[in-house]
Amino acid sequence: MEQQQIQPIKENLWWVIPGKLAGVRKPTAEELKELQAAGIGAIVSVMDDPSNLDLYEQASIPHLWLPTKGGSPPTREQIQELQNFVDQQNRQNKAVAVHCTSGKRRTGTMLASYLIQAGSSYEDAIETIEEANPEVELREDQIIFLRELAGG
Repeated sequence: MEQQQIQPIKENLWWVIPGKLAGVRKPTAEELKELQAAGIGAIVSVMDDPSNLDLYEQASIPHLWLPTKGGSPPTREQIQELQNFVDQQNRQNKAVAVHCTSGKRRTGTMLASYLIQAGSSYEDAIETIEEANPEVELREDQIIFLRELAGG
């Protein structure tokens, strides 16, 4: 069965800023409690469909939807929205998990964007992302976007 091949959500959770900001694959309804137990208090979905938003609504988990097409970079407006949401949730002592489907491309790009927006260089942001999750695979468009965002 396909279910057994899915990595447990706690093992898939990767912290970019410990206790504040993490990446993860798309969680199932049953996994939301595990994520909360692991310290996640809010969720950002960067999937291009709203498929999980009703789950977060039902679980009363603060969430933000920043639809991004697979393999594509986010917009600068989305990065600003992400930063505002994460900062607001962190002020309430809630860590935020960002997810796409697998938690590797759009999620990695979004988290690197957050770090750059917060003052990291492109190199430092990428290093942080790769240390947190060596499986992150950014597409060329995403890398170009991050370099431009970092002013390089």
